[in-house]
Amino acid sequence: MNSILKQFLLVSSIYLLAPSAGAFSLNDAISSGTQALSTTTEATGEAQQLVGSLQDQLGVTETQAIGGTGALLQLAQNQLGTDTMSTLTDKATGLSSLMGGGSSLSDSLLSNISSMDGVQSAFSALGMDSAMIQQFVPVIMSFLGDQGIGSSLLGQLQGLWTPAG
Repeated sequence: MNSILKQFLLVSSIYLLAPSAGAFSLNDAISSGTQALSTTTEATGEAQQLVGSLQDQLGVTETQAIGGTGALLQLAQNQLGTDTMSTLTDKATGLSSLMGGGSSLSDSLLSNISSMDGVQSAFSALGMDSAMIQQFVPVIMSFLGDQGIGSSLLGQLQGLWTPAG
């Protein structure tokens, strides 16, 4: 699926979450989608530490920390497979909660992320510039290393989350 179609589908799903009364405003739709995401997704277990670190180090909101991390983790799951993600979620409890944790809204917003374009769209929908992705990565990598994730898997994630060039 190309990037423009993905963005259209993301904006369309956010639009459907917005109240239908009044004139359509993209900012209102994104805000409604973000609010809905924040009320349905909660960091649990050790993932709370990660969310706190992102908030402290990068000055992002809890919703942005959860959504941005969720987007990166969903990309990893779609690219590296469920078995690889099981290794991550077994060592760091709560990571699966950042990827939706069973919330149908979060699942639908994040589940189709299969490229960095999708991650960039998610960051944009959360009100963050795509440059923030490369600020999230070292914080997440440090957290995963502290949780005992092996260097081989960390290398795969680093390669996946670092833009080519």
